[in-house]
Amino acid sequence: MTHHIPRRSLLAGASALAVGAAAAGCSTTAGGGDGGGGAQRVADSVLPNFIPSTLVEPDLVSTNEGGGQGFFAYPEDPKAAFDSPPLSGEKIDVLTFTFDPAPPSAKDNPLWQGVQEGLGSELNMVFVPTAEYGQRFATAQAGGDLPDLVSIYGTVQRLPDLLQAQFTDLTEYLAGDAIADYPHLAAIATQSWQKAAIGGKLWAVPKMSIPMGQAQLIREDIVEPLGLPMQPTTYEEFKELLLGMVDTKSSRWGSGDPEAVHNVIVGALGSSTKWTESGGKFLHAIENPEYEAALNNVQQLWKAGVFHPDSIGATNNQRNDWFTQGVTPMVFGGWGGWSKYPMWGASVPGFRLGSIIQFGYDASTTPVSTKGNVVMALTALKKAEPERIKTLLTALDWLAAPFGSQEYLLRKYGIEGSTYDLDGTDPILNQSGQQMRLVPFVNLVDAPQAIYDPGQQVVTQARFDYQEAVLPIQAPDPTLGLYSEAAASKENQLERALTDVRQAIMLDRAPVSAWAEAVDTWRSDGGDEIRAEYEQAFAAEN
Repeated sequence: MTHHIPRRSLLAGASALAVGAAAAGCSTTAGGGDGGGGAQRVADSVLPNFIPSTLVEPDLVSTNEGGGQGFFAYPEDPKAAFDSPPLSGEKIDVLTFTFDPAPPSAKDNPLWQGVQEGLGSELNMVFVPTAEYGQRFATAQAGGDLPDLVSIYGTVQRLPDLLQAQFTDLTEYLAGDAIADYPHLAAIATQSWQKAAIGGKLWAVPKMSIPMGQAQLIREDIVEPLGLPMQPTTYEEFKELLLGMVDTKSSRWGSGDPEAVHNVIVGALGSSTKWTESGGKFLHAIENPEYEAALNNVQQLWKAGVFHPDSIGATNNQRNDWFTQGVTPMVFGGWGGWSKYPMWGASVPGFRLGSIIQFGYDASTTPVSTKGNVVMALTALKKAEPERIKTLLTALDWLAAPFGSQEYLLRKYGIEGSTYDLDGTDPILNQSGQQMRLVPFVNLVDAPQAIYDPGQQVVTQARFDYQEAVLPIQAPDPTLGLYSEAAASKENQLERALTDVRQAIMLDRAPVSAWAEAVDTWRSDGGDEIRAEYEQAFAAEN
């Protein structure tokens, strides 16, 4: 049976799963104003009703709204989500971004060809490296040369004005029960749709993300023989763990990431690392005494020699290499990329991966976990006639067909024998398939993320267990569904200034007391303006 669940009923019990600005600047997609100063929050009536997918029964069922379902194997004889290709040869032009090298073009790519055949449409995909996407997007919209589907990614100033001028208001097509015409889009989590609602209207389809931040991982094979606490329950135990891993004679340090350790300590002290709200008043974490106290802790850890000397400025690749080599037996990695670590450690004798759940500072403290992003990007539809809009939404609905379906298997893995082979029922990409799959369909829209690691049931279980432990202790984000032009135009610059001071304190190049002055500067340079816009929007909604 298909159940239609009003979004309001989900929001009432799931506000803790809201997420703030994406690392890429997706704060600009949060709910909207009139394009100038001030902000406005979206009404629940604008949001689509939630219709969960029932195509495949998961092995591990999340109890958290927005959480991923776990699967130990791909279903045998996958079901079709569509009886036949839903389109009839219509060409669709796309502008999106990519994190990966360019795949073979459509004429040389059987996976791309298979997706087009399954959809019944030619997908003319133009994808640009993320570092260049902002300029390409700006050029396209300034010249009025927008394709049918456009990714909204990164910081876009005066976004409400842009959407109203060049894109389609999707409210009548998707709000409430209207989403039933696109059942796979209806399975996208509520908080992700809130990010797509700006100025009281629904302007885009969200590329949903499970709101998980970085996972704190450790090398159990190194830590356990040292007799150290692998799951700290207090800050003192965490400090004991970090200090105990240090062996400079063997070129080993406790961590290579002071910024991430600082976030852990802030969470241990019971504070969010983002905005909080009380009685309609907004406060940023940087203004809390806990934030400064955690800076003092990190500075003391730095002076104690806990951190790799090249920690500040190190790349993720460097930190991952340090972890695999045992140079730093703790790493903070993307939760979605968890399975890469055992793959990288396969050639390391005895390699054993563990994880650390956010703990409280002491027995009196309730821990708070850093939240990830509910969206990676949004897909907006160029202004067009209603029938064309319905065609484009149908294409996005097909691209969101759920895990376990034939359509999902096709767009993720391609053609059996050509781009992948089966190991039991699990599709395993071959070398050719690894390149073919890099067409970034997923950056437009995707099914709710499944927790699935082919042939690695232990990894699937570990990721699922970590998710279920972390999601309930994430702090609410009161800015979800709000748009602030001041945040869009000033937030990145403000954060860069804060980072300079924060890192100087961590490295003991500035006193902890310097933080108060940095916060005062943040307030006067735009922080108070952002706060006022959020409070105005919150008051209007509540």
